Amino acid sequence: MTLKTDTCESCGGRLERKSSYIYQCASCGQKYYISADKIHKVSVQLSAGKIILICAAVVMAISAVAVVGYQFYTERLVVSASRFCVVFRDFLMEAYQKPAAEISKEDLARIKYLKIELDKGYRFTYSYEDYYDYENREQYEKTLSIITIQGSKSDFSPSNIEYFTGLTRLELYTEAWENYVLPEENKLRCIYCLDGLSRYGTPQFFTRINPDTLEEVAILGADGLKDFSFLDNLKGIKRFTLENATIPDKNLFHPLSGLEELNLCYVRLEEDKASETIEQFLTLPSLKRFYIEGTAAWYISNDQWSQWEQTYDGQIVLERK
Repeated sequence: MTLKTDTCESCGGRLERKSSYIYQCASCGQKYYISADKIHKVSVQLSAGKIILICAAVVMAISAVAVVGYQFYTERLVVSASRFCVVFRDFLMEAYQKPAAEISKEDLARIKYLKIELDKGYRFTYSYEDYYDYENREQYEKTLSIITIQGSKSDFSPSNIEYFTGLTRLELYTEAWENYVLPEENKLRCIYCLDGLSRYGTPQFFTRINPDTLEEVAILGADGLKDFSFLDNLKGIKRFTLENATIPDKNLFHPLSGLEELNLCYVRLEEDKASETIEQFLTLPSLKRFYIEGTAAWYISNDQWSQWEQTYDGQIVLERK
């Protein structure tokens, strides 16, 4: 019995017959086996030693890939999970029912509304529905979910807000809103903050607002607010509410050239300058509604208020309480 070819398929050398079923290349030594059914099936025969070496090499290669892969995976999990402080991590794991490391950017972007309150723990109220898609507030409230996480101040990092890129409405009733960090890219339309003195001194929070989408801002409980430089970042907003703050300057709201609604609640004004200061507010070019509540509202005489109502009739709705 002979092969269809007398040359080695590997090196082209001459084949020599060694037995009834084995041929060997005279040049490279490779052996060829001729099957017993007389069909010329050629198979490579390897020694046991070579088989062991090859198997060992394969096992080592697989092990190396597995180790590298596992290290990469675990490092990715650690890095991914370490994005969040303890409080945010626990909130997200409960909200999404999976490990923090598996929570993706797409998951975080699904949250459209987020409110954080500090009251015997950190209470998160959130929704995957857009607040501004609902005309009926009661219907929207049915979409809300609430999760409370116990944790100390050291367990809470305001900077974690930067991961929620899908928010359209954000309400922060904790403290020191200046320490929060907004997403670099966001589509926020409304921000409500409870003021607190920032340990860093200068408010940087509003430097990341989206001027194309932000319409409303409210700063509540602003007793200690002294730096109003952030107003320069809010030129395009339409509605602004300020509570418990001391008004330092009659031109304070001058940067808000697009403002349509101004609400002042329990603000502090110098009594002898209250009339002049409020009149300056009423000259804002786009203003359509002015509301003032508290002691400062009654620094204005009834005659002066009536005069303003006549002057701005049809242009600005005036209301005091």
